[in-house]
Amino acid sequence: MKKLLTFCSLLVIAGIVFTGCDKNSTEPEDTTILYEDAAESISAATGDESGGAMESFADISAVAGGASVSTSLAKSSGESSVMTVATPAEYDPITGWWSVTINRSRSGIIFNYNASVQRVYQYQFQKNGVFQQNRISGNDTANTLKFKIISGSGFFRNANVHHNLTQLKGAWTATKIDKDTIVLNSDTTYVRSGIDSIITRNMIRTFTHTTTMEFSNVKGLRFRPSIINWRSNFHQAVSGTINGTYNAAITFERGTAYKERTINKTFTIILGSGDGSLTINGGGKFGMNLQEGKRK
Repeated sequence: MKKLLTFCSLLVIAGIVFTGCDKNSTEPEDTTILYEDAAESISAATGDESGGAMESFADISAVAGGASVSTSLAKSSGESSVMTVATPAEYDPITGWWSVTINRSRSGIIFNYNASVQRVYQYQFQKNGVFQQNRISGNDTANTLKFKIISGSGFFRNANVHHNLTQLKGAWTATKIDKDTIVLNSDTTYVRSGIDSIITRNMIRTFTHTTTMEFSNVKGLRFRPSIINWRSNFHQAVSGTINGTYNAAITFERGTAYKERTINKTFTIILGSGDGSLTINGGGKFGMNLQEGKRK
């Protein structure tokens, strides 16, 4: 009898250990949370105020219009502040490329968010495939802008998501920069790696992830000084398609319970009217707030 009790006790203990360290759980609740969190992470990687791809697109559109990357930034509803400090842009007459480093910070009192980003950009104006120093050089107005992210770092935090950026790179060609609406396509893949902590449902999930994006005919409004609140409303005029991949290793922690999962999915974002429609292959559809970088 004593041996039987000992054996049963060992089974109970083993069951507790297995439950607490399950790496391959397929519980419906876990799977639902997994995809919702992935959508939250992709939204932050895409949004403007979260320091995502839309922020860089706005910088591209500002430069395409002859402004600097320090051009006034969007503000959320309520009290908020934005500050951008850029080093003087340096021009290389041999290659035709400009280089600039920016440091940008944001904070919002009502919606409880703050962000700090650093970017190293390079860009080159072209007319019909020939580079020129400025958007307008003599009688020539550039019709194409080459734009690269050489590196990036920073963080973003709101009520639910804490994001720390560990890698950032990408390159685009913006065409029709002599028109009101510019068209953006990827030259190289936009790659963004980071660590996200998401805290909801009395649970902490930590995502160590890499997100990639390819821009296909993404359109946006070129900066013009005559447009009132151009920067604040930039996201409203963005349209087009982004295709990407999301790969992450995730830990779930609730009290003493602990689980590990992985996710490797492709996704598509349809942009329009200030929002994004996100479809994760095999993981459902989600709305996206492009300005704030949040899942709807």
